[in-house]
Amino acid sequence: MDTEAAALTILVGAEAAHAFSAFMPSYFTIQTFAGSPASVEALRSGYPPALVFNGILGLTAVWLTKSWLPLLGVALASAGMIYLYERAIGKARLATG
Repeated sequence: MDTEAAALTILVGAEAAHAFSAFMPSYFTIQTFAGSPASVEALRSGYPPALVFNGILGLTAVWLTKSWLPLLGVALASAGMIYLYERAIGKARLATG
């Protein structure tokens, strides 16, 4: 495995997770305030811009390294963040009934 591609995969994967925090509120905030359907819809509206940003980030890293590994790292980080946010939304809905 190319060490440059591996290193960039780790970096862009971490940045992909950080990008979600730029477009979405915190896990705690979602758990606390995502009780209504309107709130959930507003929260989920942050997914598309975060995913577009992460796609560009991943493709740029692919272009730099000539390896698809960074795009995989970005995809896994994005999927993980969506899972966490959906889990927070589910907890908020349970708390509000």
